[in-house]
Amino acid sequence: MSPAEAESVLALELEVATALELRDNEDEFRDDWRIQFAAERVMERIFQAAEAVSPELRERYFGADGVRYLRGIRNRLSHNYLAIDYGIIWDTITMDLPLVQQRLAPDAATARAIMAESVGESNDDESAWREAHLRPTRDPE
Repeated sequence: MSPAEAESVLALELEVATALELRDNEDEFRDDWRIQFAAERVMERIFQAAEAVSPELRERYFGADGVRYLRGIRNRLSHNYLAIDYGIIWDTITMDLPLVQQRLAPDAATARAIMAESVGESNDDESAWREAHLRPTRDPE
């Protein structure tokens, strides 16, 4: 795995982990539009992060049908936002993404080691990695 591939895997892991933080309380999810909007956005971000990994890795993490379903969710969110079924998003977050996270974990561990080696950071210093790789692309004004 190259450093660029490692970075893509770690970005996907971060987005999946973010989505999983939304699964604490189904009633709260269904009643709070802010959590629903956050779920919508993180699903779009998962799709974008998944597009950045190779097709082989994408299929390994999501399965052959999962990639197609993920694309469908993203298209619904982007183009038909008035017909979003939050039950499907909830099921995706609570049932599908934990499996994705489990499939992703070994590659994410490898990716952390590669990134640590390529930039001289320790595996435990996630905040340094985020600062180096996820900071804004332009200077604040």
